[in-house]
Amino acid sequence: MNPFNTRALWPSMIACAMAAALFVLLRQPSNPAERTVVVYASVDSDFALPVFEAFTRETGIHVVSRFDGEETKTTGTAMRLEQMKGHPDGDVFWNSEQSLTLVLANKGVLQSYVSPNAQSIPPEFKDAGGLWTGFGRRARVVTFSDKVKPEDVPKSLDDFANPRWKGRFAVAKPLYGTTLSHLAALTLEIGEEKAFALFRAWRANGVIVAQGNGDVAELVANGAADVGLTDSDDAFSALDRHKPVGFSVIDQTADWHGSFLIPNTVSMLKNCPHPADARAFIDYLLRPETEKWLAENGARQIPVRAVGAKLAPPLDDMKLKPVRIDRARLAEEVLTLGARINKILSGEEK
Repeated sequence: MNPFNTRALWPSMIACAMAAALFVLLRQPSNPAERTVVVYASVDSDFALPVFEAFTRETGIHVVSRFDGEETKTTGTAMRLEQMKGHPDGDVFWNSEQSLTLVLANKGVLQSYVSPNAQSIPPEFKDAGGLWTGFGRRARVVTFSDKVKPEDVPKSLDDFANPRWKGRFAVAKPLYGTTLSHLAALTLEIGEEKAFALFRAWRANGVIVAQGNGDVAELVANGAADVGLTDSDDAFSALDRHKPVGFSVIDQTADWHGSFLIPNTVSMLKNCPHPADARAFIDYLLRPETEKWLAENGARQIPVRAVGAKLAPPLDDMKLKPVRIDRARLAEEVLTLGARINKILSGEEK
């Protein structure tokens, strides 16, 4: 099955495909003769723009940055890039997660480039053929309001089915980004029977389905929910704004223990218009110094290699044991599973 045949999977994604064309063009080169790299990014602009600006200052290469919206991130970007397969109007895809990069690799949208700065990155974070490279990770976390005692915070995904959280816990719609990757990977690991039973238990317990992970963090911060499943960068964003929340890295289930960590991935688009400048940008993004900056600023990412970064609490004192995922199956099934899981959580399942 073509994983981008979203008309067959969910009609609402037609609107996402249309929205994906409405990217924000934040900087145009002032002179066509100037060196330029066009970067499609599903990373929050607050985190990406300082990197783009530093890259331009150092290299003189202008960055044309194209971001997608929170609601369709990363799926909308991936759909757009698949539609332009072989004749892209961009050069690089900086993805804030991994699964849809794997899908694009399977679809022949990416081309091989092995950056010299990837040499120190462990092999589990790199495609063997050079189609993508992973770096700074975020964690899937449970964020909680100040009304929740630390000892009562859910420790695993199973705990969201506890009646004490009935109607008071939030999860992002599993059609996009990290929630899509997370819940699809969980389903592949423990099997559809157990995973779907868990999601039905969440639905029966009154799960609040938000548009995105940032919305989950806001619902908790504003008191509309007591706990929520989100990403560590969204939790840090709430803390930076002095919201009355906390967070902790959550375990998975009784059948799958460990932390779900989401690496960024960067890849070069096949037949891109500015290949030399694309390679220069990828080299810059994969420098240890850049990964260190991303760990200590903005999203507070967790490096995949030793870069001498000082991690922010609570990530600094946690012994994270990342779960393993089946990348090949995730690439084949992530979108189909996301549609099915969304029907369960939204109550549309027949």
